[in-house]
Amino acid sequence: MNTLADDLPPDALFDLGPEHGPPPPDPLPGRAPIALEPVPAREPEPLRTRDLLGAIGGLVALGATAALGSSSGAAAARLVPSVLLVDLSALALTAPALIALHQYFRLAAEPEALASALGRALVHGGRIAGALSLVVLFFSATTELWLLLLVASLAAVGLFTTATAWTELRRAELAALERHSKVEASSTTLLPRFQLLVNGWIALAWVIALRVGVNVAQWVVEV
Repeated sequence: MNTLADDLPPDALFDLGPEHGPPPPDPLPGRAPIALEPVPAREPEPLRTRDLLGAIGGLVALGATAALGSSSGAAAARLVPSVLLVDLSALALTAPALIALHQYFRLAAEPEALASALGRALVHGGRIAGALSLVVLFFSATTELWLLLLVASLAAVGLFTTATAWTELRRAELAALERHSKVEASSTTLLPRFQLLVNGWIALAWVIALRVGVNVAQWVVEV
């Protein structure tokens, strides 16, 4: 008597698909399959007054620690607000243009979200300045390299502030796109106008910061 295995071709003995056997058991019988939806981008936390005050304190602390190395009392007094003047001037003189052009290009993020993103960049830069003030304090008290360390610290604060501003502005734009389109957005969703706008704003902010820095330096050293 021939069996079922005798009637099958030789290759079929090693290629029995799921249709030749019972279906696999349902791991959750009686339950409908769960539809996975994309997780929206996490909304950034609102700015707090104490964070802004802490950032301003960090910027002032960086100038104050550099002032300890100056031999001139008048120059030392002007060094204290110097870092704060450079950082705030670059932000205050360029932020309105960024927000206005953003609305002119009809991009997604609200002006309040853009202002909050720039505020978080200022907070991050102030924290970096506060940390670097300890390094500047050491060199001001032990060496004559306080001016070199101050310039390097200003550049570092500017770089960290710029990187944070780019990240926060991008996050605000993506969050607005997700709210408007109800789908998950990614970096490829950003319009070229947005990237061009932010890059242009960064270039303008650095030019203004350098110009203000030169003016502040002349004001500090003048007799």
